[in-house]
Amino acid sequence: MKFILGSLLLLAQTCLGQYQVIVHIIDSKSHQPIIGASLLINKSNKGGISDSSGTIFIKTLPNNHYKFYITCLGYEAKDVIVNLPIVNADSLIVSLEPDQDEIETVVVTSSRTNGSIKNTPIRIEVLNSEDMEEETSQHPSNVAMMLSEASGIQTQQTSASSGNVQIRILGLDGKYTQLLKDGFPMYSGFSNGLSIMQIPPLDLKQIELIKGSASSLYGGDAIAGIINFVSKKPSIKPEWNFLINQTNKQGTDMGSFYAARNKHWGLTVMSTFNHQEPVDIHNDGFTVLPKTTGYTVDPKLFWYPTDSISLSLALNSTYDNRTGGDLYAVKNGPTADHPYIETSKSNRDYYQLQYEQHLPKGDLFTIRNSVSLFNRDIGIMNYNFSGQQTSTFSEVSYLNTYKSHKTVVGFNFITDRFLENKRTDSILRNYNFSTTGVFIQDDWTLNKYFVLETGIRNDYQNRYGNFFLPRVSLLYKASNQWSYRLGGGLGYKSATIFDAQTEETAYQNVLPIGDSIKAERSAGINADITFNGDLGEEIKLIFNQSFFYTEVNNPLELDSLKNSSTFYYFNNAPDSYTTRGFETSVRLKQDDWSLFIGYTYIDARTGNNVHPFIELTPRNKLVFDLSKEEDNNYRIAAEAFYTGTQYLSDGTKTPDYWVAGLLLEKDIKRFSFVLNFEDLTDTRQTRFQPVVMPPITNPGFREIYAPLEGFMANIRII
Repeated sequence: MKFILGSLLLLAQTCLGQYQVIVHIIDSKSHQPIIGASLLINKSNKGGISDSSGTIFIKTLPNNHYKFYITCLGYEAKDVIVNLPIVNADSLIVSLEPDQDEIETVVVTSSRTNGSIKNTPIRIEVLNSEDMEEETSQHPSNVAMMLSEASGIQTQQTSASSGNVQIRILGLDGKYTQLLKDGFPMYSGFSNGLSIMQIPPLDLKQIELIKGSASSLYGGDAIAGIINFVSKKPSIKPEWNFLINQTNKQGTDMGSFYAARNKHWGLTVMSTFNHQEPVDIHNDGFTVLPKTTGYTVDPKLFWYPTDSISLSLALNSTYDNRTGGDLYAVKNGPTADHPYIETSKSNRDYYQLQYEQHLPKGDLFTIRNSVSLFNRDIGIMNYNFSGQQTSTFSEVSYLNTYKSHKTVVGFNFITDRFLENKRTDSILRNYNFSTTGVFIQDDWTLNKYFVLETGIRNDYQNRYGNFFLPRVSLLYKASNQWSYRLGGGLGYKSATIFDAQTEETAYQNVLPIGDSIKAERSAGINADITFNGDLGEEIKLIFNQSFFYTEVNNPLELDSLKNSSTFYYFNNAPDSYTTRGFETSVRLKQDDWSLFIGYTYIDARTGNNVHPFIELTPRNKLVFDLSKEEDNNYRIAAEAFYTGTQYLSDGTKTPDYWVAGLLLEKDIKRFSFVLNFEDLTDTRQTRFQPVVMPPITNPGFREIYAPLEGFMANIRII
């Protein structure tokens, strides 16, 4: 009976000429799905809004010809004539051209309400797909250099021999920055020391930056801000990239990214491999570029069982093996005359599972779960430190759109456990944290001028107790060109032994966190003014002036035990840390030319009269980037960076310096050839003072405040 009824319904649909139309909306340049595009059909009251995969499903349209009118913020509107049935196809692909009058109009996910960056009260900076392509051309193995070139951000190298790097925002230590991958917290605690060195840009769509206290968005670790790495999603138009990169200093990179989907299934696969031979650049007998071998394999499967549901599963495996130190020992093995060697071996494996269901009126129900395993073994001559960090993240959230409100409510549960491998010569510094959090955030469009964002999070941490985290931001759109933002919130950070100072010592003789230690807490406020409009008829200008202030209470400080210089312990400093300052950015675009100028001023203080300044924080930083690009033909980019004086841990000041670079790119048919020059002035810290201090059998190392690699060139084919 069911078979007969189904056959009759199918026959009726065919006789009446009823068709389901599947429309895929993609970006004409990146071929990535466009979220939130609107489609209206003439001669019908039907239409729809594209989901997270850029897809709109329209059911049962009669056989006829139609005009589809498609619009999306940041893209030029498009009319498409459609004749049903569609010959030799079961779906329609529509590509939208980016609107040149809407520079930097993008959808951001870090705000949790998935809104346009222009209409989000909290200030979010975005490094877009063009930035990702440029970084892939210059540094295909990781995103460290791209982040260091952004204003207000500094990459701090923590080892002169092995090349480990941490990220600092607005002058604060790297442990205060929360790193996310597609909204999942992935890199904290033990795994923070190598985080950005193990994130290749090849599969990234954009990077979203929130500077300032943001724990109310995603929980702890966000005192300085958030960096969210957003991956590409598969589009109905397949994408495949393969690159080979070679540097003049014996570094080799290879990588591949593939993405495609049909109605019910989608797939992205990224794989990378990098190898670096040990190189002594300063002629002091020690490596600046360690011997490195690493790879990343990252497949992600998407399932679309219905028009409104998507399920994705990502698996990632990353391996990294670094050996640095005395160049003779690295190449030939340690000897009595050349014993010093540093090793760092790590494995990172994780999975991410996400379920999304799009509901009527733009509502969204999301379930997320991830498990991450990070193993690392650090060795310095006869000393070893190793352990495993296991972290999990589970979250349920619901985004509701009602009249002038966009409200998201949710619950999450986070665990973070570190187990140090037992050794007879060390004290175990294990911890086992679990955090239960509930949150609610509301974006309220008061009128055409004002948008108010309020948020409340409450986290309960098993060791450090309860954290109530309110946040409020206000956006005032004075006109189509001028907008103003003001906001602030609270943050916190659970205490662990992992920070930049202990990373430099490989955690040798660092005592466990004491029972009397309190969690670090913060309060921050941010304000900014933005102009986005025209200068004359041909020049587009985006100008932003922002101000910030952050205060960190109970900051952890590393001290040595009395009458001993070999053991170190953490305590809460009696005075607060404060960072204050401003950022100025100017972005100009005329035809194929674009210019970016960014200046950052940071006054970062400890409150201690003996050492009043937070170390390794340049007070002044200036960024220039000038480029000319003709699509599918060529690109030329020149950049220059100025870094002002910094204070070291002993209170001495460092010299300031300039670094410049040049990139040349030529497209020939399906291939792109890139020639990139880094540090044309060959600026190196060893030009100011030696980094390695004798004796070579047990050397000391100065703090790193300037580049070590000097001039470098690389050629890439993709």
